[in-house]
Amino acid sequence: MKLLSSSTLFQSIKKYIALIIFLIFLFPKNSSAWGPKGHTMVVQIAMEFLQPDVKKNVLAILNGMPFDTAANWMDIQRSNSDYDFMKPWHYIDFPKEEVYHPSTDDNIVNRIILTFNELRHKNVLCDDQVKMDLLVLMHLLGDHCQPLHNGYDYDLGGNKRPVQLDTIKTNLHHFWDENIIDLKNITFEDCMSFYKNAPQHQFDTIDGIHPALWMKETRSLLDKVYDFKEYTLTSGYVDRSAEIVKRQLVVGGLRLAAILNKLFPAEAPVIDTKQFISKYKNGIDATQAMQYIGKKVTACSRVYGIKSLENVTFLDLGGKGKSSTLTVVIFAKDVKNFKPSVEELYTNKNVCVQGTVIEYKGKAEIIVSKPEDIFIQ
Repeated sequence: MKLLSSSTLFQSIKKYIALIIFLIFLFPKNSSAWGPKGHTMVVQIAMEFLQPDVKKNVLAILNGMPFDTAANWMDIQRSNSDYDFMKPWHYIDFPKEEVYHPSTDDNIVNRIILTFNELRHKNVLCDDQVKMDLLVLMHLLGDHCQPLHNGYDYDLGGNKRPVQLDTIKTNLHHFWDENIIDLKNITFEDCMSFYKNAPQHQFDTIDGIHPALWMKETRSLLDKVYDFKEYTLTSGYVDRSAEIVKRQLVVGGLRLAAILNKLFPAEAPVIDTKQFISKYKNGIDATQAMQYIGKKVTACSRVYGIKSLENVTFLDLGGKGKSSTLTVVIFAKDVKNFKPSVEELYTNKNVCVQGTVIEYKGKAEIIVSKPEDIFIQ
C-alpha cells in the first residue's frame, strides 16, 4: 500500500475540512427571521400603534406572557416535533423569474390569510386557539417582512448561499436574520426614530390587509440583498442593509398593528338606544329608518357589520346582514377620509349617523362622505 507523504496528507486534510465547511454553509438551517431580537422589536413596534382598547384585549389574551416570548413562540416550538406542521408557514420561496400566483400551498402568505380569517370568527373559538392564532400572527408578520423569507427557491431563501464578513462565516439568510442587527446594534428606539424621520409615503402600502401584496413589495428588495460579489460582504453592504432592516422591522410592526386593530377591538356595551337618540333633535332608532324616507335624521344603532367592496363600504345598522334595517353607504372616493380605517373606527361600536334617508331596492340607506357625519357613542 502506497503511503502519502506528510505534506500530501496535510493538503488532503485541508481540502477535506474545506469541503466539510462548505457543505455546512450549504446545509439549510431552520432560520427564524430576525432572530429573537428582531421578532421582539416587531411586536414592540406594533404595540405602539394599537388602539388602546385593542392593546388591552391583546394583553389580556397573552395573560402575562412577555413580548419576547410571544414574538418568538413559533421558533421556540421548532424543537417540539408536535409542531412540525408549522414549518412551511414561515416562508414562501419560488423562482426569481416567476410571478406569484395565488395557490392553496401551505406558505406564509396563505397562513397569514387563514389565521386572520379564523380570528375574524374568534367568538366561536376556544381561548387556547385564539391565543395560538395571535402568537402565530405576531411571529409571521415578523417573518413576512424579512426579504429572504420571500426568497428564491434555488438557494432556499439564502440558506444555501455562503457569505463571509471578516471572521463571520455563515449563510446569507442567517446574516440577515441576526448578524446585521447585532453588528449595527439596531434597537427598538432606532426603529422608532427611523419611522419618525422617514417620509410617510414609505409606509403607504400598510393600509388594509394584503399579505400577497406585502410579499411582492418585500421580495422587490432581494436585488439589494444579493448586491455583493461572490461570497464576500463589506462594511458598506452592512451599512446599506441596516437601513433596509430598520425599515422592514417598522413595516412588520405596522402591518401587525393593522391586523390586530381589525381583529381585537373592544365591543361596545349593549345599551338602550333611547339614551342617545334623545341627544339629537332629529334622532331616531335605526330600526325605524324606513318610516323617514326623504327626511334628514340622526339614526342611532349598534354597528352590526361592515362590508368593504372595491367601490363601496357598507355599515349594517339595526341588525346584521339581511336583518339590517339601515345601511350606511360610503363610496370608495370618500373612504380615504376615514382614518385609520372604517373597520377600525366603527366595528362593534354604538353610533349615530347623520344624513338623509333614501330608499334603495326596498331598504333604507344613508350615504355619508366624511367621519363628522358618524358620531361614536
